[in-house]
Amino acid sequence: MAAFFFAIGLLVLLAVVGLAFYWQGSIRLPGAAVAYGVEDSIKYITPRLSEDTREKIGTKSVRRMLEWEMKFLQDRLDADSEQVIVLGGSEAIDYVLEQTASQGFEYEREVVAEVMQLQAAYMESIGALARPVAEDERDAMGLDDS
Repeated sequence: MAAFFFAIGLLVLLAVVGLAFYWQGSIRLPGAAVAYGVEDSIKYITPRLSEDTREKIGTKSVRRMLEWEMKFLQDRLDADSEQVIVLGGSEAIDYVLEQTASQGFEYEREVVAEVMQLQAAYMESIGALARPVAEDERDAMGLDDS
């Protein structure tokens, strides 16, 4: 009979531990991780493009630009994780223009800049960006406005 009660006690203990793990996994902390996805940003960016830009590029071009910018950001972070990276900065735009041209796609700088600006707006809307860099901070980091 003692073995029976011991087994019941172990089952209750197992159920309590299981419930504790379930409860812990269901807790959502404030400021949870933000997931960025190229497809979601394309859905955000494409309808917000200016009419002039929409006449020049489509969804595939937006995807191409965003993918090259992500490659640029990843390469920069891999090279120096402490480096300040400016989303949609002039270096990123130059990189996107260079890479897309090497694939045979010629885009105007203003078009790429508009896509990058809308991407930054999307990332800000999902909470993936810190506050914008102030002018004096830009000067201190040696960033230009182009």
